Amino acid sequence: MTDVLPETTGHRAVLIDTAIPRDVAALRQLYFAVYGPSYPLRLGTDPAAMTAALDEPGVRWLVARHAHSGDIVGSAVLRGDAAARIGKVEGLAVHPGHTGAGIARALLSELCEEAFGPHGPMDSVYATARCLSPVPQRALMRQGFRPLGLLPTAVELRGRETLALVIRHREGVLARRAPVPEVPEQILPLLEAATRAAGTVDFSGVRPRPAPPQVCPHPQPEPIEVIQATGFVQRRYAHTTRAGTPLLPLTPPNVLLTPRDGRFEAYGVIDREGGCGTLLDVVPSTAPLGEALGDVVHAMAEHGAAYLETLLPLTDHERLEHHLAHGFVPSALYPAMRHETGVWHDYVLLTHTSTRPDFRALNADAAFAPYVEQYRRSWTATYLNTFSTELPR
Repeated sequence: MTDVLPETTGHRAVLIDTAIPRDVAALRQLYFAVYGPSYPLRLGTDPAAMTAALDEPGVRWLVARHAHSGDIVGSAVLRGDAAARIGKVEGLAVHPGHTGAGIARALLSELCEEAFGPHGPMDSVYATARCLSPVPQRALMRQGFRPLGLLPTAVELRGRETLALVIRHREGVLARRAPVPEVPEQILPLLEAATRAAGTVDFSGVRPRPAPPQVCPHPQPEPIEVIQATGFVQRRYAHTTRAGTPLLPLTPPNVLLTPRDGRFEAYGVIDREGGCGTLLDVVPSTAPLGEALGDVVHAMAEHGAAYLETLLPLTDHERLEHHLAHGFVPSALYPAMRHETGVWHDYVLLTHTSTRPDFRALNADAAFAPYVEQYRRSWTATYLNTFSTELPR
């Protein structure tokens, strides 16, 4: 037991406690009560995965128990990568009958204290929140998380839903970021949106680089072999990278994609239920992908990832321009994500979707308005700016 909430109007006190294996059944009931049958995380639906997570290093799972009945009325998980010093908040949920009692605040406060306290292991913690209501975004932002982008049509829940990205940093980290002198010009609107929305990062001095020409999808994609054997893929990835630090922490690959000549191996994650995926890494990093990047995107879409994202350093102009040329759109930022040689380096999240974004059902906090406008402009420039206004001669 770590905290006791005081009595609140209409609610009795609750106890903030560590989840234990015998809580799994009650936790599944909680997530069903909050999200219905559409909850995408195995941590709220799969008893085996939930039990395993309770013993997993780097996972801290807190629950809110009703002080008198012992019923679980709230839950939140912090999953951390000690080597990368990055954490992710998952599974924040409060029973519909106990909203407004400060339960989400207490759970998040406890997790952030463990992450960022004097002996805390994290330099940054991120979370994604659904955009059916601004409530979950505001709960996170009240705990110091900053709005840093939107992931349009990122997951299949009640239809294709957009997620909001929020990040909190340890005090002093953002002040020690490596400078970013210039970026591809398609990324500049995202930096301008973050400067307005987040309030803790300033990209006002960044210069634009000329945009690369767009690459049209090849009418006959190169055949890409897709290997979906999680254990083999993760062992292969560890071997090919010599057990180095993964490019994207907290996201082990479950799919390997390679052309028939084997000139490169692309590692990623495909979530068939959510209809989404992540392109994590290409080995070797110097492999000349050329138009094969489009073929990899096509292969992942055919195997269930209608939405695809990738995270790249803001200073890696060559890879950024290559992805932008193949239809990836700048969608979110992760300032000070990776620490190297005494400074923190900024990353940008690029997304690719096979469906047209639709923001009509979006219900996000006003802090995300700059990102809605930025994504609209960026997507339009990528996919609709194909006609010249010059009159024929």
